[in-house]
Amino acid sequence: MSGGVTHERNPGAGMLRRFFGCSYEVAELGRHLGETEKFEFNVDRPRPCVVRLSKSCWDRQPSDSVNAICTAQTGEEAVDDATESGKDIHDELSSAMIPAVALFLWRYGLTEGPPNPCRNLRRYTSNDGKSWCEVPPARASSLSLSFGIPYRSTFPPRDVIRNDMAELVRTENNEEPLGRQLFKEAWSERETRPRSALVIGVAAAEVGFKKLVGRLVPHAQWLMDEIQTPPLGTMLRKFLPTLPVKFGRPPGVLLNQLDEAIKRRNKLVHAGAPPPNKDELEKILRAINDFLWMCDMYAGHSWAQDYISVETRIAWAAAPRRNILTDGQR
Repeated sequence: MSGGVTHERNPGAGMLRRFFGCSYEVAELGRHLGETEKFEFNVDRPRPCVVRLSKSCWDRQPSDSVNAICTAQTGEEAVDDATESGKDIHDELSSAMIPAVALFLWRYGLTEGPPNPCRNLRRYTSNDGKSWCEVPPARASSLSLSFGIPYRSTFPPRDVIRNDMAELVRTENNEEPLGRQLFKEAWSERETRPRSALVIGVAAAEVGFKKLVGRLVPHAQWLMDEIQTPPLGTMLRKFLPTLPVKFGRPPGVLLNQLDEAIKRRNKLVHAGAPPPNKDELEKILRAINDFLWMCDMYAGHSWAQDYISVETRIAWAAAPRRNILTDGQR
C-alpha cells in the first residue's frame, strides 16, 4: 500500500470528494465476535462518521485471533486539498472511535481494563470508499485490554446489541458513563498504585450515584454538584428509596462494603493510612463495579442486571421486595 491522499473531482462542480478512514486493534474483543460478524453504527461527534467493529477490515487482520478491529470512515467534499488537512480529519475519526469502543464494551459488560482499550492506530485515504491507501501515522498507541472480572459466557442476540448500541449512541451522546470511566482507571491501578485505585474507585461510585440522581430528578443535579452531600451510604439508605426507580436499594451486604470502602478511603486521604491489601482492594472494587451496574439499571438500562455478580444478585433477590428479576416487570 502506498501513502498519500487520493481524490476524485466531481465533473462540472469543481468539488473534490475524498474519503478518510482509521482503524484500531481492540485486544480480546475478537473472542466475542463471529468471523463474519460486523457491528456498525453512526457517530456524530467530533465528526459524523460510520464506526464498525469486526474481526477484520479492509486489508487489516488483527495481530492475534482473539482481537478485533474497529474502523471509522467519513467522506469530505472540498474545493481543493487545502480546505482541511487529512491529519485533522484522521484525528477526529480517532477521537470518535475510542469512546465508541468504550460504549460498546460497557454494553457488552466488559468493564475491566484501561480507559482506552485501543492500540495500533492506522490511517487511510480513498477515492471511492472501497479501495484504501494507508497513510504513515504520526504515532501509534500501544494499549491492550485484559480481563479478570467475570463476564457472561453467552451474550444477547446480535440484533439486540445493534439496536441497543444505536439507542446508546443517541441517548448517551456516544459517551460511556463517567463513573464507569473512573472505575476502569481504578481497576487498572489496583496492582501498581493501590492508593490511587481506592480513591478513584470510591469516586467512581459517588459520581455514578450523583449522575443517576441528576438523570432521574434533573432539578436536583445542581444540588448534587454544588452542595456538600451526605456520605454515599446514607444517601443510598435514605435518599435512594425516594427516587423514581423500579428497584429497591442495593442489598445490605453491598451497602456495608461501600461503607467500608468509604471509611478506608477517608483514612487513607486524611490520616495517611495504608491502602487495603490486594485481595481487600479487589473485593472493594468488585463491589463498586456491581453498584455501578445497579445505577445503570436504575437509569433504565435493564440489561445491566446481567452483569451484576452472582453473589450480589443472590443477596438482592433474597431481600424482601428487592427481587431484581421481578421488580422491573411490575
